[in-house]
Order: sequence, then C-alpha cells, then structure tokens
Amino acid sequence: MLLQFPLLFDAGDCSLRLRTNIFLRVFLATLAPLIILAMGASYYSEARYTRDAQREVITSLHNIAASLQQSLRNHRSLSLGMARAPAVQALLPALQKIKHGKIPANLASLREQLNRYFEGFQTILPGAFYLRLLDTQGNTLVKVSHNKRSRAIYDSLSGIHYVEEEIQSDSFVADIQSLPADEVSSIALPHDRSPEHLQNSFSLLDYIVPLNYRHERVGALAITIIGGRLDRIMDHALHLYDGDLSIIENNPGVAQTHGQVIYDKQQEVYFSQIRLHPVFPKGTLHWLDNLSEQGEGRLTDPSRPRDIYYVEMSPYPDRLQNWILRSQINPEIIAAPFDRIRMAIWLLAASALFIALLVTLFTAQKLSRPIQSLAAHLKSFADGDSRSHLTERQAQNIDEFKELTRSFNYLVDTLASTQRDRDHARLMALQNNKLASIGKMAAGIGHEINNPLNNILSYSKLIRRSLEDGRDRIDAAHRQQLLNDIDDIRSETLRASEIIKGLLNFARQLPPQYSSFKFAPWLHKTLSLVKQAAEDKHIHIKIDNAYRGTLRGDELQLQQALINLLLNAIAASPANACIKLKVTSDTKQISIEIIDQGPGINDDIRDKIFDPFFSTKAEGEGCGLGLSISLGIIERHQGILSLHNNPAGGAKARIRLPLQSTT
Repeated sequence: MLLQFPLLFDAGDCSLRLRTNIFLRVFLATLAPLIILAMGASYYSEARYTRDAQREVITSLHNIAASLQQSLRNHRSLSLGMARAPAVQALLPALQKIKHGKIPANLASLREQLNRYFEGFQTILPGAFYLRLLDTQGNTLVKVSHNKRSRAIYDSLSGIHYVEEEIQSDSFVADIQSLPADEVSSIALPHDRSPEHLQNSFSLLDYIVPLNYRHERVGALAITIIGGRLDRIMDHALHLYDGDLSIIENNPGVAQTHGQVIYDKQQEVYFSQIRLHPVFPKGTLHWLDNLSEQGEGRLTDPSRPRDIYYVEMSPYPDRLQNWILRSQINPEIIAAPFDRIRMAIWLLAASALFIALLVTLFTAQKLSRPIQSLAAHLKSFADGDSRSHLTERQAQNIDEFKELTRSFNYLVDTLASTQRDRDHARLMALQNNKLASIGKMAAGIGHEINNPLNNILSYSKLIRRSLEDGRDRIDAAHRQQLLNDIDDIRSETLRASEIIKGLLNFARQLPPQYSSFKFAPWLHKTLSLVKQAAEDKHIHIKIDNAYRGTLRGDELQLQQALINLLLNAIAASPANACIKLKVTSDTKQISIEIIDQGPGINDDIRDKIFDPFFSTKAEGEGCGLGLSISLGIIERHQGILSLHNNPAGGAKARIRLPLQSTT
C-alpha cells in the first residue's frame, strides 16, 4: 500500500488524519450496514428455505406412503374377494368334514377345481402371490405359486395328503381359530418361516382370511404377497434433494425385527427380496427412540453426515406394527445455494472496500490541499504580507472552503483598508472584479457540488445492483438444480406386468398410456396369443378385417381387453366350432365384433356379466375378472363394450372405439 499510494503520506499529517476519518465514516455509514444486512438476510432466507424444504420432503413422503397404503388395501380387498369366490366356497363342506376327522370322497376333485381357479387367477396376475388353502390345523391342502400347483405328497396320520409338511404349532392353530370372521388379518405364516423354508421368507406379513361353514371355523385362505408392486412404487418415487429413501420397521415389541430394513435401494434390500435373516441399517438405531408423537419430522445428529426426514405409516390395520418411511438428506445440499450467496457477499464487500479506499485517497487529497493553502496564507498574512489572498482554484470547488476563502480574503481586505485608501479607484475596480467573480462562482456551485455527490450515489447504486444481480443468478442456478433432481422416468414393463397393471387400473381407474399403432399387426399379434387356447378345442377363428389404418390408445391394455373377450368366446363355444371376428370402420369409429357358437346369455344373469368375480364358467376355470377389466379398459378409451345374444345363436361381443385422438 505504501508503494501504490505514496501521496497518502506526502500530504502530511493532515491528509493522513482526513483519510482515516473519511474512510471510517464511509465504512461505518454505508458498507458495514449493507454487509450486516445482506448476511442477516441470507441466514434468515436459509432458515425459511430449510423449513420449506422440510415441509416439501415430508409432503413427498406422505404421498409415497399413501401410494403404498393404497397398494396394500388393494391386496387386502383382493384377498377378501378370493375367499368369497365360488371355487373356495365349494370346499367349505369338505373342510368341515376334515375338521371332524372324515375324508370327503370328492376331495380330489374339489382340490383340482381350486387348483385350476388359483392357476387361472395367477394367469391374470402372474408372480404376484402365493395362494394356500389351509385346514383348521394350519396344514396346506392346496398351494399355487408362480402359476404352478404343488402336489400333495406329504402323508399324515389322518390319511389326508398335504402339499406341505404338517405344521406342529398349537399357537398357529389357536391364531386361526381366533381370527375375526369376514376380515383380512395379517400374520406370519410358519410355512415359509421355519428353518427348512428360509429360502421363501419375505419381509411382508401374509394375509389370511378365515373360512366359516355353518357358523363353524373350518379353515383359512392364506395369501403371501411377494411385494414387486411396492418395489416399483419406491423405485419410481421422487428423491427430493438427492435423498436416499428407505423403509424401517418400528416394532419395539418384537426385538428380532425391530429396526429391520424393509426397503433400501442403497443396501440393495427390496420388498420382493428373499431373505435368510433380517437386515438392519448401517449404524445405530437410537434415532428410532427420538421419533415424535406426530409421526413425522426431521432428526438431526452432529455425528451423522445426513439429516433424517421421516413419516410413520401403519401397513397392517390389525397389528401394532409400523413402518418408518425415511429420506436421508445431506444438509449441505440444501445450504449450498446460501453458501454461494454469502461467498458472493464477501467478494462484493471486498470490492466495495477497495473502491472505498480509492475514494478516500482522492477525497483526502482534495480536502487537505485547500486547508494547507489556507494555513500557509494565514501564516504569510501574520508575517505582514497583506497581499496574501486565496483563489477559487485553491478551494477545490468545495462550498465550505469557498466560504473560508471569502472570509479570509475579507479579513485581509478589512485589515488592509488603510492601504486601499491610497489607490481607491484601483481597489474599487479590484473589488468589483472580485464581486463579479464571486457571483459567477456562486452560480456554478449548484452544478459543481453535484459531482462528488453523484459519484457516491453511483457507487451505492452499483453495489446494490451487483447484489441484486448476484442473487438472481444464484436463484436461477438453484432452480436448475431442483429441476435436475427430478427424476420422472417411467420405463415400459413386460406384458405380464402390464396385465397386473390392468387389474390395478380397474381398481384405481388409472389412465391409459396413449400411443398410435398399426391396427392389422396388432390384431395379428393378439390372435397369436390365443391361438393355442383355440387349437386345444379345435376351434377355428374366422377373421374379416376391413380396417388397415392406425389406432390410438394403450396398445397393451386394448390387447388385454380383446384377449379376454376371445378367451370367453373360446370357453363358451363347443369343440370344432367357428368363432367369427369382424372388423369394420367409418370416419369416426372402429367396430370389432366377436361372435361365438356358445349357448348365449341367460336373461337372469344379463345384469351381472360385468360384475367383478362373476363367472358362468365351471368352478376353478375362471376368476370372473375378465369382462370387468375389459369394460374398464374400453371405457377409459372413451369406447363402448356391449355383450348380447346373436340372433343366429351364440353371443356377440362388440367393441367400439373412436378413431380420433382420445387424449
């Protein structure tokens, strides 16, 4: 600083004191309040932003929990509906006889019917469940998993062959007897959790529906949920602020599973994952003891690099067992924009200090020169130089110094009045010139004084504009960062998964995924999927397709609807029959007709054919969901599905879909 600003010290002690005083006053009056205000505003904004971020994360977790709860409710409703299915109800008398030590003569045929029903059900929902029918002792009479039935190969003292080893658990038998009737309960089936069956152990509890016959408990229907749907919900959930989502079991009453990980993608733990033993999160579980009574909030721990945002949910209405849906977020991600803002504030403050120092140097020099000049003239006048006068140039165009100049000159003129008397004319002329100069000088004061004031105002505006521009750039970067965190990608699943979605869409009324596709190849592909079912009954499908254009809609949903109608026609028609499929169109819609050679539709069931779980097929051959699902798909495509008797015999199903865009 000494080398760069030598004039700072050449001006003498007066200049040094002026520089220091001016700098301190400028800093304390302008820069210091601005820095304090800006830093305080940044910390206040960060605190508000952190609270808003917490509310946003908690809301997102509530939405995820609602999706999980809805999926679990659908599973429970499905379990209760299956327990009321005719194929299950037909076995109740046999289960009563087994309970009383008798072996029904038609047990094998009833088992066969139920196996076919379970297999047909899993054809629509492949890989989603393990289905079991249990007697009152908890032993398995029927089991279907992955669309395959289990053979009854295990002998028993009662003479009944079971498909799994007998369960020697009095507590489980008591649990079956104590279950509330006509309700879905949650229970851990010992069939999959015994030491020899650890390879089939899942994190979800099993659903069980007790079966009563003539006011007597005769067995139960058990459904094991694999959990693939829940995995997809979590995989597609929004990860705000790069948070790591996981689900932890909160069950203090059961130490073996309290705190176990239900889902954690970082640890590669999933709902559908087969486990040999419970998986617990890395680190301690003391944070579970600090959960709030409100069931949501944020937990911070200085020893942990991430904050925990959590929401508590109850997956099983009949059990005191909760899940903690949590998102672990690094607080530095939320604070990063404000750290950059504060860094920018300090950089701007340093720049402002440098500019203030330059202004101080210039101002100190400008003020010190007229003061030193006035002091020199006073000394000269005191030494007897009555001609010592100050000029306007020496006042540096500063009003106060101009006033001092006038006062000094007036003093000099007054004290030298005796000398001016000797040349009165000359002195009067000189005085008139001085007065004229003073008048011109006074006229220019209003203009000249604005120069230093405008400089100070310009610097203040520049600092404020820089702060505001910096804040906007930071906000824009933050918005871009938020946009980059959103991950809204949904991948297309396999046809089997789409069939699962079709059933869930029926329950939840999800909209189709629209796309345009060529109709003729789509129809050919759909017919190839039912070709084997037709050949098994030596049924010929006669096609009359007059439409070669395109169709807009959800290709897989529409395919599922047409397959359901074709399978119904094949099932209703006798062997060696002919099914007609006719496609016509006009400018507004396309019509697909399927005519079978079956017995047609009875008038007494006409109003029930589209009801869920209603079926005219033999027991065990249909679940009664095909027409319901098809109706929902067609209506969501703004189409019409009708089913009535054909005048020439059989039944006629007609699909009418609009050709214009349905989006």
